[in-house]
Amino acid sequence: MLKKLFFTISLMPFFIHAAVDDSLLYPPISDPRFCESALEFKKSFVFLKKENGLNFNEPQLIKASIDIAKNCTGSFERFSKIFLLLKKSGVALSKAYEVSLDYSSFDEERARNFFVLFQKLFLENYLNLDFTTAYKISHSLSKDYKGDPVKLRDDFVKVVKFCSSEKDLLLDKKTCTELALNITKYTELYPKGAYDDFYSVIKFAQGHKRLGLNIKDTLSLALRLISKGPKASTNFKKMISYSLDGDLLKLSEFQAFQLALIISDLSFDPKKSPDITPIEVKSSKQ
Repeated sequence: MLKKLFFTISLMPFFIHAAVDDSLLYPPISDPRFCESALEFKKSFVFLKKENGLNFNEPQLIKASIDIAKNCTGSFERFSKIFLLLKKSGVALSKAYEVSLDYSSFDEERARNFFVLFQKLFLENYLNLDFTTAYKISHSLSKDYKGDPVKLRDDFVKVVKFCSSEKDLLLDKKTCTELALNITKYTELYPKGAYDDFYSVIKFAQGHKRLGLNIKDTLSLALRLISKGPKASTNFKKMISYSLDGDLLKLSEFQAFQLALIISDLSFDPKKSPDITPIEVKSSKQ
């Protein structure tokens, strides 16, 4: 009897310790359809209760926390990051709550797009924009954008950095904003984003002495080629090579440039559907 009692007592610390570890009671489930709604509610309720400026009473706090929690696992993190960002910018807390609640329902990368872009466009004075303009741009490149948000964010940030850098173009912020917005219109045509092609066109045009393009003409060329997809810049460079650097054609610089533009415009046929590789279905017959 004493032996049995000793065995039972010796196991008690193990069970007590195990009960403290929630991961043993609630093993992780990776399926994104299943939500940590209780945890999202608790974190939201605690956070909002501390925001005295919202003036929420308890029923309002409960409703607000439910509204956040219904957007599944990660909703509180998306909500709180954007709420604190907007609060720091000086926007009214009621507006910050409204916008943040909206973004809590979006995927991580769209919420991150807004967070990164608004921070750079307004808080970091990246492009010296006023609040309304910075908000509209961040919003349109996040919530309203239908393509890959990661590619778009990378393109926008890289184009602006290159455009405004002292080592590169060193253009005014208004021009850089417009340039980045125009380039990102075509981001989805590019498997890895449009920036690399944009950069290569600028460097090619600046480095080709016979073309003699100024910065304004170089940017116009880059935009035109980017709008025709990832084959356009390569086709343009080949045609310049055929016309000016080899024996295939004997043209003046102006004629070579115009011909290269015509051929590069043929790099994209919008009437054709994107290539979708069919899935091979194997026969079940032995």
